[in-house]
Amino acid sequence: MKKFFSYLSILLVFSLGSCESVSPGHKGVEVSWGGETNMTTIYPEGFHGGLHWMFDDLVEYDCREKTTISKFEFNDLNSMLTNVEISVDFNYTPDKVNLLHSKITDVEAKLEKTIKSAAKEVIPQYTAVDLNLSKRAEAEEKLGKILSEELPNFYLSFARVQITDVDLPGTISQQAEKTAEQVEKNKLASKMEEEKLNLGNALVAEAKGKYEAAQFDAKSATLLSTPANLKLKELEIELEWARKGISKYGSGNVFGSGTNILLQKQ
Repeated sequence: MKKFFSYLSILLVFSLGSCESVSPGHKGVEVSWGGETNMTTIYPEGFHGGLHWMFDDLVEYDCREKTTISKFEFNDLNSMLTNVEISVDFNYTPDKVNLLHSKITDVEAKLEKTIKSAAKEVIPQYTAVDLNLSKRAEAEEKLGKILSEELPNFYLSFARVQITDVDLPGTISQQAEKTAEQVEKNKLASKMEEEKLNLGNALVAEAKGKYEAAQFDAKSATLLSTPANLKLKELEIELEWARKGISKYGSGNVFGSGTNILLQKQ
């Protein structure tokens, strides 16, 4: 019985030691104890058993889509130094990870070199302004065509490429800033001119109003100074005096100050 448990324990140890697993989204490459890559079998995600795992290794490759972002500096169509940022989506080709493991030592370096080579061919065909405004999609299409042909050489699958940023050359940026400043100055000058015009119109309207009022006052004075208006005014004054018991000839003399007849006291 003791021997049975001893054998069972040994078997259990061997079983635990002879099992490997591959994570979700990954592929496994078997590498023998001597360093030889198994070129016939690629292990999918999940558990894999076998006594050979006591000696062999299982190397995992993440085959899910990845993104690498690279920044380069090239001369554009106008020979102006331009900074460009390029984003490339790719993944390890799942059924060729064993080839990738055995033939490529630095995948990232190969990918960076390939992206730079493609960008160096495409970017100088355009001006920095065009890449910012209207030609970016066209340039991305050219980059994608090159990368889709080149990346399989390194057992990579190309998904998409984007030119995520294009810095305008210094002289263009300065000119753009000056233009923006001038636009703001023009807006301010236009606003001040409009305010000045509005103020001038208000002053003209005020002056016109005063002139028309003065004209009205002058016409009114002329009308009031006519003989008929003066006679009417005189009659109004006499009537008012009569109401108050005042004679237009003065007090104490009903015939006026030029007569000798005096009022008699009762």
